[in-house]
Amino acid sequence: MKVECPFLSQFDGLKHAFFEANPDILKAHKTQAMEAMAGRPLPLVTLKQVHGRKVIRLAQPLDKEIEGDGLVTRVKGIALGISTADCGPLLFYDPVAGIIGACHAGWKGAKEGIIQATIEAMTEEGAKRSQIHATLGPTIQQMNYEVGPEFPALFDGPYETYFRPAHKEEHHCFNLPLYICDQLVKEKIAHIHDLKKNTFTENFYSRRRFLSWDPQGMSFRNLSAIAII
Repeated sequence: MKVECPFLSQFDGLKHAFFEANPDILKAHKTQAMEAMAGRPLPLVTLKQVHGRKVIRLAQPLDKEIEGDGLVTRVKGIALGISTADCGPLLFYDPVAGIIGACHAGWKGAKEGIIQATIEAMTEEGAKRSQIHATLGPTIQQMNYEVGPEFPALFDGPYETYFRPAHKEEHHCFNLPLYICDQLVKEKIAHIHDLKKNTFTENFYSRRRFLSWDPQGMSFRNLSAIAII
């Protein structure tokens, strides 16, 4: 039902989960997910994600969804939630400062700076880059992420860094997980964990997979969440 990062699981008082495909979680308004993650109901804050770089710093739960792609808090008992269906869900934790973060890192948001903005919001709350653990959850992997002819020109550096030729002529396969992890390295995050889970081939919702054989499933999203309790 859920996947955890072994490095985050070692911290007392921290709960997190990357949930596998399960429509019951959606129908139960995610209450079931919070009970599975934390052993009790928690207020879960999610955002109206727009592939941007806006980060919300929380002192209390929100009463409605607002636009943004990153969340940060030091308040116990609030779960931060990110929804994805091939994009990268990133969960952050500074165990010394007691600060958590979460962000939605698709290629556009990552390029726009959502990762940097989330880290900056955490450091403004008192976190330190040398103490932050960043975990990348289920994300579409390079072998399944085919993009068009124009895509490589959007990124700096040699073609081979993030791309390789796809089977389709003049198309490419993009390495989104590597691009995300490289942004974390550039931000001098000391502890980076990539679960290397593939949304396209494993038991997660994948927009690209559904697009090919089940258009009605395209509205489903994977939930990733983190909370201090």
